[in-house]
Amino acid sequence: MARFSRMTAAKTVINSRMRLLQSLPRLVLIPAVLLWLAHCATSTPPTASATAEKLFSHEVKPILQQHCLRCHNGAAPDLLDLSNRAAAFMPHPSGRAYIVPGKPDESLLIESVSREGLHQRMMPRLLVTLTDMEIGTLREWIEAGAPWPTGEPGNLRHRASIEDR
Repeated sequence: MARFSRMTAAKTVINSRMRLLQSLPRLVLIPAVLLWLAHCATSTPPTASATAEKLFSHEVKPILQQHCLRCHNGAAPDLLDLSNRAAAFMPHPSGRAYIVPGKPDESLLIESVSREGLHQRMMPRLLVTLTDMEIGTLREWIEAGAPWPTGEPGNLRHRASIEDR
């Protein structure tokens, strides 16, 4: 009888350990899923402004530096100055804005680089024009609110290009 009860006890222990091993994936999976859900709930997706700022720093800034800063660098007081945010958002003497955040069709910058209106023969230079993709990038940036960082990240310097010839 004692032998039978020891065997029963041993089977019971083995069965309980087997159940524990079988439930182990659930015991690990459930906390992992809960941690993942908590992470998703607390992490913030990239905002539209962060995406637009990245658009400026990676795409718009190089276009302006390569194609515009040769002339529009603040050296000539009567020209648009694209060397920094404050200067770039100053209005044209006529009162129109060079850059109208959210409204590329009202921005003189887009009109100029698209070779429309008054600036057909000037910007960037007659023989070198911006590609449709570059103009599209500028339009997209202005539609996104034309974010332009302040301080050193927002300061532009001319980069040599084919236009310098």
